[in-house]
Amino acid sequence: MKKIIITCIILAAFCLLAAAEPIAYFMKSKGKVEIIRERRSIRFKNGELLYNNDEIKTAGESYAALKYVDGGATLKVFPNSVIRLSAVQQDKQLNKSTTIKSGSLYSKIYDKIKGMYRVETPTTVASVKGTGFVTRLGEDGSTTVIVLEGEVLVQNKDSGKSSTVGKGSTGVSYFDGEVRTEDTQEGEISETELKEIESVSLETQKSMKVQITDKDGNIKYIEIAY
Repeated sequence: MKKIIITCIILAAFCLLAAAEPIAYFMKSKGKVEIIRERRSIRFKNGELLYNNDEIKTAGESYAALKYVDGGATLKVFPNSVIRLSAVQQDKQLNKSTTIKSGSLYSKIYDKIKGMYRVETPTTVASVKGTGFVTRLGEDGSTTVIVLEGEVLVQNKDSGKSSTVGKGSTGVSYFDGEVRTEDTQEGEISETELKEIESVSLETQKSMKVQITDKDGNIKYIEIAY
């Protein structure tokens, strides 16, 4: 009987998810972090559901961790960064895209989950499946992709030039359309950033909180373990 009740709760929660069409949820933050929705900063807690075009903004020495609802990608937003989330459901798969408007982002992708994932900047698209990498948008418009595991296809939007960047290598897509790859140099990722990247595995526990609103407008959370 208990199993049936738990199953019903999970199914009901996922029906709510499908109706509201969330694409990700907020896992954890440190320091000053904002969720910006429709140009307004909203109040949030861990487990907050995130929707298409939601933006995450971090201040100095601040970090945020989030995860797409299909479990296919976990993100760590570094300090002084702004990212925008988007995803499209296609053939029962969630094709996910994270746009960096400023700053840096670590993406951890799980190849057991179906669906595409890519990171975009104004000049570049990084397409991946089954990998972990850091993407930085420079003040000069260049995009740097540092690959820690797996491979990433780095393509310049204007020139169409591309390069497949493997583990231990760094790809740079320049504003003039050039794309170059070289060995990753010591210090390209700071010790603090490395610690935050290592913490991602601890934050990807198999559970999520679903936000619901009752008939009186009160917001509640249901935690689902899976």
